[in-house]
Amino acid sequence: MPGPSSVLSTRVRFLLVNNHCISDPTAGVTHSLLTIMRWLAEDGHACHVLTTARFESPVTFTIEEHLRQLGVSLDPCAADTTATKAQTKKRGRVTSRPVVRYAVDGVAVTLLMTRHNDETQPDRSEAEQYQGLLEALLHETAPDQVIAFNAHPMIGRALATARKRGITTVFTVRGFGYYHRRYFEHADHVFTCSRYLTDLYREKVGLISTPIEPPIEWANVIAPTDARAFVTFVHPAPHKGLLLFARLADMLGQRRPEVPILVIQSGQSGGSLNGIPGIDFGKYPQIMAAPATPTPADYFALTRLLLVPSVWAEPFGRVAAEAMINGIPPLVSHRGSLPQVIGGDFATGGGGRVLPLPEWMTFKSTRLPSEADVQPWFDAVCDLWDDPALYERVACRARQIAEERYAERVARQRHVAYLTSLRAGAELFV
Repeated sequence: MPGPSSVLSTRVRFLLVNNHCISDPTAGVTHSLLTIMRWLAEDGHACHVLTTARFESPVTFTIEEHLRQLGVSLDPCAADTTATKAQTKKRGRVTSRPVVRYAVDGVAVTLLMTRHNDETQPDRSEAEQYQGLLEALLHETAPDQVIAFNAHPMIGRALATARKRGITTVFTVRGFGYYHRRYFEHADHVFTCSRYLTDLYREKVGLISTPIEPPIEWANVIAPTDARAFVTFVHPAPHKGLLLFARLADMLGQRRPEVPILVIQSGQSGGSLNGIPGIDFGKYPQIMAAPATPTPADYFALTRLLLVPSVWAEPFGRVAAEAMINGIPPLVSHRGSLPQVIGGDFATGGGGRVLPLPEWMTFKSTRLPSEADVQPWFDAVCDLWDDPALYERVACRARQIAEERYAERVARQRHVAYLTSLRAGAELFV
């Protein structure tokens, strides 16, 4: 945590408006936003989050169970609805969804206990209550800046309300699909999670945005080195390159049975390996599957090489950066942000290998690539597996790039410096 000398002389008041539960342990994007808010708070700025009870993905627990795990009291008598009632009476409606106020990572949170997790059918009453909470918080906390994520109508309305009051508005983009200027009409500034996304949106809609690579908490990533023995593939889904991996694993199984392979599954990808026609993984005892792990460090402790053959354009590619933090060479596809994440191929100064995919292969493809298509991947695995000196050079370069670009002190400084420098009225389009 920064000492007093690092606290800026000008204290900025921030309000983050979000459509998914900010403390959802399964949501990477919202967790990174919470980390940014924590960094701002630790730097001496006032931070508050307005959020909902929606989870980003299907979960096996309820919002009540999640809040109790955080030590939050859910006493019905303590439900906070007064501020909302005061704001919604003028609309002829008094809503009654509970509002929970708590703190997480030192950041104050106001959470609307929404019932509806289906964003395609938003609840008008809940939207009105969210707006009422926003207006109350704008009065109570008097933010200098409102930060927003997500294209939900509630979030767009929140930005519009803040901007009308002269508050600086910031929108962050973590993915694709915002290909119309209307998504940014109430934003003064936009920042993305990668140079790739910044360049993409500039090309598609003329958007001027700032790329800042997202926070990575090294405590959840750093793993011991004594048991690293596997070529590892994480999340075997079609868009992550499942079919290319299947062909590669089959080739390694036949030609290099001494190379052990580990597949880290997710809740959505479990069993996917068994449904690929023409591939029988049962005959290869050296290919093992494991369920999702609590932290990346759990599987990096077993990983010597990481495969990231994504066939879609990764907006960032966090798992490749996490491998580099551990000094594990990532072998990545040439699509999306992945080449930028690892700093390019090792042959040109990068921290891993950038390898081709067949042009026809997309996340909708259903046919296996040929052995010729996958040969560069096979060769790259064998080269690093068989040459300890080469492996050490690539591993050291990977760790060096990670220290320069993904160290927490670097990410913290970039985010805090950027967000505290912003003012209203900037030019957003070329």
